[in-house]
Amino acid sequence: MTNAAVSTASPAALPALIVLGLDDGGKAHASWFGEAETDVAEKAAGMMGMAAVRASTDELRDLAGKLPQGRVFASGKAFVPFVKAATFDMIADHLPKSYVWPVRAAKPAVEKIKPGKRASGTGAPESGPRRPEPHWPTDWEKIEVGSLVLATEGAFQGWFEAQVVKISPEGLYTLRWRDWLDVPVFTRRLIHIALLHPEHTD
Repeated sequence: MTNAAVSTASPAALPALIVLGLDDGGKAHASWFGEAETDVAEKAAGMMGMAAVRASTDELRDLAGKLPQGRVFASGKAFVPFVKAATFDMIADHLPKSYVWPVRAAKPAVEKIKPGKRASGTGAPESGPRRPEPHWPTDWEKIEVGSLVLATEGAFQGWFEAQVVKISPEGLYTLRWRDWLDVPVFTRRLIHIALLHPEHTD
């Protein structure tokens, strides 16, 4: 994933801007960006239907310190992870009272397809392999293609769900973020992967 990132942020950077918003499921997302990234992060926020607020007060800087650091990618979109609703609400309180959330682009309707079929270019279902349904392995030896695991971008970045899409003979695991499908796939070794709790539900 880092290959496609245009962000130059580092763990030592200081929060200058907070990007926040709600996804289509109503879940809260927020992250902070350094001074060098404020322009691209604000553009990304607009593209993603999110808000951007400057970390211009001690309170906002303190709240930013509770957030993961964001990243901006070559696609123009940003990596803005999930956050606690309470933290999101405290940041949202700093937006102007007249602020109106940007309208999120409507997703095209997706026709339901029977199992074992996939949509062709004409919209008609055709036979072929499907993306494997995710499952939660209980130990590292049970990780396989389709497994849902946890991965991180680095120290202080937080751990997020990713699905295994390929396992190489050399022991490299190709992963895709579960909630950021437009972000390119990335690789991790087994020692850099974590497991979800066996009773995890979503």
